[in-house]
Amino acid sequence: MALAAAATHNVSVEHHGNQVGATYTARADIRTKTIGAKTPNRMDGQRCQWTATIVVDRKLDHGPALARTVSSDKRFSGSEAGACTTGRQSGERNMAQYQDKIEAHLIAVAEADRAPLLAELDSVRNLASN
Repeated sequence: MALAAAATHNVSVEHHGNQVGATYTARADIRTKTIGAKTPNRMDGQRCQWTATIVVDRKLDHGPALARTVSSDKRFSGSEAGACTTGRQSGERNMAQYQDKIEAHLIAVAEADRAPLLAELDSVRNLASN
């Protein structure tokens, strides 16, 4: 399931005199699980536990050659009363409160990816020149 309003961050790096633009996009992979018991003639003891893993994808402006998933290590979780159902969207509704943290994570991932991105661009350039 995707984040309601996907966060994006654009950067531009100089590589051998050329500007290369990269777009980083955060999306949430949300998993839900119903825990607890539902017994007849008793109050429902079920809860819907959700966990959202924030996945950051990188795409270069000049083509899909070096597009890839950069990070998927940030997680948020929570729970709500009642069973998880298809239309409930527990995680999606709760992700809005984490939007600032998601955007900060996205910027940190983009900054940390600068050196690997330049190394990948060098590798592609070296392959093309051989």
